[in-house]
Amino acid sequence: MSYSVYFKYGNKKYKLPVNPEEIKRNRELNIETYQVLGTGQVSVPSYYGLEEFSFEAEFPSQDYHYMNPGAKADADYYEKMFRKAQKDLKPIRFIASNDITDDISIMVLVKSVEAVEKAGEEGDKYLTIKLLEYKAPGKRYVAVQTAAATVKQEDTSASAETNPAVTENKTHAVQSGDTLWGIAKKYYGNGSQYKKIAAANPGIKNPNLIYPGQVLTIPA
Repeated sequence: MSYSVYFKYGNKKYKLPVNPEEIKRNRELNIETYQVLGTGQVSVPSYYGLEEFSFEAEFPSQDYHYMNPGAKADADYYEKMFRKAQKDLKPIRFIASNDITDDISIMVLVKSVEAVEKAGEEGDKYLTIKLLEYKAPGKRYVAVQTAAATVKQEDTSASAETNPAVTENKTHAVQSGDTLWGIAKKYYGNGSQYKKIAAANPGIKNPNLIYPGQVLTIPA
């Protein structure tokens, strides 16, 4: 059985010198829960999460008989590649093939790199790598520096009045503690859009008064 794991970054191919004993894969379904008056709690699937991968592998600093042919005996060479991709915020291609199950071939971001050196194996390293599936945004984004962290915000050239996540016939069941401002913040990212929701719901006579159990139309 042929088993190989390697990465493509830039114009180079990095074949792992020693195959990891296991590659963990994980993907989660995001589920939102709502409290509906007279019905109880309901669960609504919202989106399928990105796939995550993780593995630990040995990276020797000198040639050993068990190394994969064509791989380098240079632990720093591989560690620098992973850390550079991580620092530069660049996706890399992750490929794993075993000639039995479907091959993995996917663009990923390097989420974390942990390096361990063990006594008696000076120069060799054991790297634990965590990867996250890369999916480019469908719209342009700009980075905005805040006091807490750098966050992603839509390009200001885009209209603040619409949100591609809000589709036709979107509704919201009002829960205890909800406000129009908070609902607008949730769906549009801007609480001041509450007037848009109020205008789409003739049953709202006073924007300050909404009641648990009301089903509101959320316009696109």
